[in-house]
Amino acid sequence: MIRLNSFGYLLLLVLQTQITFSQNQYQPLKTNDSKITLDGVISPKEWDNATPIELNFEINPGNNSPAKKKTVGFVTYTDTHLYIGFHAFDDPKNVRASVRSRDDFAMYRQDDIVVVTFDTYADGRNNYILVSNPFGSQFDVRAINALTDEQRYDGSFNMDFETAGSIVSDGFQVEYKIPFSSLPFPNGKDQNWNFNLSRKYFDENNVEVEIRSQAFDRNNPCQVCQTTESLILKDISIQKRIELLPYVAGNLSGKKPTQKGTLDYDSFKPNAGLGLNLDLNKNSGLEITLNPDFSQVEADVTQIDVNSSFALEYPERRPFFNRGTDIVNFTDGAFYSRSINNPLLSTKLLSQAKKSRIYFLTAIDQNSPYQIAGEDRSYLGQGGQSFVNVFRYQRLLNKNTRLGLVTTNRYYEEGGYGNLLGTDGWFLISKNWRLTYELLANFNQEPTADWIDSSDTIEGRSVALNKDKFQGSALYVQLYRNTEHWKSYAYFRNITPEYQANVGFVVKNNRRWGTLFHEYQNFINKKGLQFFSIGTKADMSYTFGNYLKALSIDGIFSIKTYLNTTVEYTYDWDVFKNFLGRDYRNVGKSELNIRTNPSESFSLMIRSTFGRELAYNEENPEVGKEFTFFLMPSFQLGNKFNLSPSIRYAKLNDLNTQKEYFKGAISRFSARYQFNNFFSIRIISEYNSFADRFFVQPLVQWNPNPSTVFYVGGNQNSLEDFNDEFYSPFRVDQTQFFLKFQYLIGL
Repeated sequence: MIRLNSFGYLLLLVLQTQITFSQNQYQPLKTNDSKITLDGVISPKEWDNATPIELNFEINPGNNSPAKKKTVGFVTYTDTHLYIGFHAFDDPKNVRASVRSRDDFAMYRQDDIVVVTFDTYADGRNNYILVSNPFGSQFDVRAINALTDEQRYDGSFNMDFETAGSIVSDGFQVEYKIPFSSLPFPNGKDQNWNFNLSRKYFDENNVEVEIRSQAFDRNNPCQVCQTTESLILKDISIQKRIELLPYVAGNLSGKKPTQKGTLDYDSFKPNAGLGLNLDLNKNSGLEITLNPDFSQVEADVTQIDVNSSFALEYPERRPFFNRGTDIVNFTDGAFYSRSINNPLLSTKLLSQAKKSRIYFLTAIDQNSPYQIAGEDRSYLGQGGQSFVNVFRYQRLLNKNTRLGLVTTNRYYEEGGYGNLLGTDGWFLISKNWRLTYELLANFNQEPTADWIDSSDTIEGRSVALNKDKFQGSALYVQLYRNTEHWKSYAYFRNITPEYQANVGFVVKNNRRWGTLFHEYQNFINKKGLQFFSIGTKADMSYTFGNYLKALSIDGIFSIKTYLNTTVEYTYDWDVFKNFLGRDYRNVGKSELNIRTNPSESFSLMIRSTFGRELAYNEENPEVGKEFTFFLMPSFQLGNKFNLSPSIRYAKLNDLNTQKEYFKGAISRFSARYQFNNFFSIRIISEYNSFADRFFVQPLVQWNPNPSTVFYVGGNQNSLEDFNDEFYSPFRVDQTQFFLKFQYLIGL
């Protein structure tokens, strides 16, 4: 054993500092496909020619300190596939993992994982991140250069790859098999990508530890730019994909004609459709889908909207619309894929070259939502058929500058249209400073339709649809600075009263809005205090009529402490706000968020708000006393069974009379048994006391890859229309049984 004296440690630190942010280069040897069996075991005979890569840097909670646990990656490749193996050394009793379905986000929070990150264009535009736990359960995500984790990571991204894992006597091992055809990269048989390897585990104090094959610079706000180790591949085969994606589906529905009646069933309704994915070249792909089935396998988590004067946004879950959407993800909400509700036919062209990206989508939407933004309220109606276009172009001028164009169009069969045209830019001024902007303009004509029933007006124009022509604009500018200890940004939004995005999600306008944010953070790396931050945010907005709309000051505090627990507290003080022409002062409330993961078998999320809030949906809004509470524990019972109950509770009382403006809860229960990485059964139930509605949704699902799926399940609902003094929310007034089989065929 070699022992280092004080001088030796000093020398090691100096050398480490010199290589901390350097770019290592790896040129693995080729093998052949028949040599490696994907069984989750790193066999020396299979991997003897692979290039070893050690994960030497602890980047969290340590700051590029030497890794405390040994991890070795192995890289080799064939003409058509990249193979990556991990041997993560540990006491097998300490390894945390459960058998999970694909893209189960709980895996990312609760399990030990190994991660492969690619920047195949080596330009810092995005990273493709492939994750596996010790049982080979997969998670993949795309990352872009953004300010927050919520903006940075796109969990809807899917890539076809194989993994297998096993827990062994000295830790765990994982093998990856990644088809070159599933990764975007430049044309050419010889490739030079950026990549790195990482591992996350939990130490003896249950502190989450992340180690990597390369160091991480906390002073660099661009996380995706720090994937810089070089992977050189020679003479690979670039295969064009031709994929057919047919599906058959059907459902059987029944409903009670009266509260005491029996269920009357309709006839069985079959359905079928076809998708085609075609690689035009390595950089460009065309997707066509005819009569797609965009029904969601899992019901949306119901949000409480009883005190919201604006429409609520829900996440996209449909694979066709999720692919490539990072390029049309705007701060403004200029594009919202769920605004394309029920397409009969849709096509999408994706192209990514060395210096540019193109996204072009068309759709015939059979049931088109129509949304109008307002100063204090938004309005939503359901229209008929429409034709939709979305075109996006982005140009990479250099690693520090990107410019883009976007246009969206919606033409309604019953007349009227909504056109949007815009430009955006991203500028890295220095290592720590970044400037972004979005500038958009809309040109609209309303149809003559009864989709929205309202007598309200916006700047003298009626909200009701009567063929009015109008145009508006929006400008968003943000200057952002980030270092290891400081985060700051200045943000300006200028949204005219006539601004509207008919293929987007814009619910507020008539604002000149400025925000200043400043925060101090420190990675303490102690058992009781691993991290803390303290900051403040100030907002001021004026209308285009030059009257003050809002003045708000927030205090923000967060810590990470024992039992892998994060606590975040915000005090939101509205010094002044105006709603529907009425002024309010000193309206303040607190928000508390707690997230803890003390063991492999238990995690807990708590969110609560308490203080003063407006009763927005009252005829004469008053300030009330608000209390909301969200609780979601998660129990992992063994390696395969998970229980996740939750409750959302909200109430608002008059400050003086204690009159209840509203009070209610949404209770949800989810149970899943995962037989293996592909096959599961689960049941979801939910009771909404605001709507006096109950549903149960059982499901059996087989999902061996992102595109192939078989499921059979049902929905059992109660109906509010049948409530009386003998009301029971758990009865079944409406039922539906459904099935679907979709299979990916490669040609």
